[in-house]
Amino acid sequence: MKTLLSLLAAVILVLSSFSSPAKAIVLFDDVFANHPFAFEIAYLYEEGIINGYPDGTFRPNDPVTRAHAVAMIGRALNLDDTSRSTGFRDVPASHPFSGYIASAVEEEIVVGFPNNYFRPDWTVTRAQTVTILDRAFYFPEAPDNNFRDMRENHFAFDAVSRLAYQGVARGYPDNTFRPDIPVTRAQFSAFLARAIEPSFIPEKQELLMTANEILADLQAEDFGDVAAFVSSSDGLTFCPYSGGCIDNGGVTFTKAQLPGFMNNPNDYLWGYQDGSGFEINLTPAEYYNAYLMDTDATYTAKERYGRTIQPTTHEFIHRLYPEATIVEFYFPGTAQYDQMDWQSLNMVFEKNSNGDWVLVAIVNDRWTV
Repeated sequence: MKTLLSLLAAVILVLSSFSSPAKAIVLFDDVFANHPFAFEIAYLYEEGIINGYPDGTFRPNDPVTRAHAVAMIGRALNLDDTSRSTGFRDVPASHPFSGYIASAVEEEIVVGFPNNYFRPDWTVTRAQTVTILDRAFYFPEAPDNNFRDMRENHFAFDAVSRLAYQGVARGYPDNTFRPDIPVTRAQFSAFLARAIEPSFIPEKQELLMTANEILADLQAEDFGDVAAFVSSSDGLTFCPYSGGCIDNGGVTFTKAQLPGFMNNPNDYLWGYQDGSGFEINLTPAEYYNAYLMDTDATYTAKERYGRTIQPTTHEFIHRLYPEATIVEFYFPGTAQYDQMDWQSLNMVFEKNSNGDWVLVAIVNDRWTV
């Protein structure tokens, strides 16, 4: 017999290691633990991005409408959902998702149709899903996709290429993408979960584990082990502020120099303090204590990438490293200072010519006056 709780959703807590993207699987009455996208659905439910129906179902095989797609992306991006006029003849202010639709149009995530129609109840295809996600989230340029049914003149060709290269969009075993078939609620959940939480992509999950290893090496002041993740040709760049990294470039150490980082007696100009503009002239050990691993901040290993609290930091980093994947370790600050003393340590990874991830920069950031 169903309980009141199961009518809404049955929540089963499962033991998880770092290899498990979600700690809880939300099993709606029609989504079982062995569903191929159970973890993705669980994650989005846990984050408050998706909901089920009053009868306790999720209806994973139902197609996704334009209105529902925008609402889910709107929740993921924390867009303004205040009910208001949208300018569309078929989306009045009384529509339950008018706020998200208006915000998504303002952010150029979606567009309408001629004669001021939005068509909120039309279903979304796989190609349209990828196009919307490509506009909503940051994806760097990528090689052309090689799906048999995608042509360069297809409106979604570039978006499919970018999301497929990042592991967000996947095709079928026969090497087709099937761009024109409707996307189901379960499939949309998988697309969206991978877009906002890279640990659902096996390659990115492995990279997160690498970042955790590097964090442990930094905490142990073992720059010899850090050097193992650094390119021999490019070295490792340190920046005290994300914005300052763009302006001043930080300080770059070669792979050979890194093992002696903490014993290096030389002063370096790492950048300039945000706000005051004062020069940051420090030895590497002094920089380590004042910025890199500031003793006022505590960073811990992560099971997920997590959604960044400071998106501007990532925007600045991507200006300098457009093809990078960023793993952010975040210290939220303290109640004593109303969380204004937040800090972050951002590991910046790029792929080398062999397709292997290498650490190219460590960019810190913090609140400044």
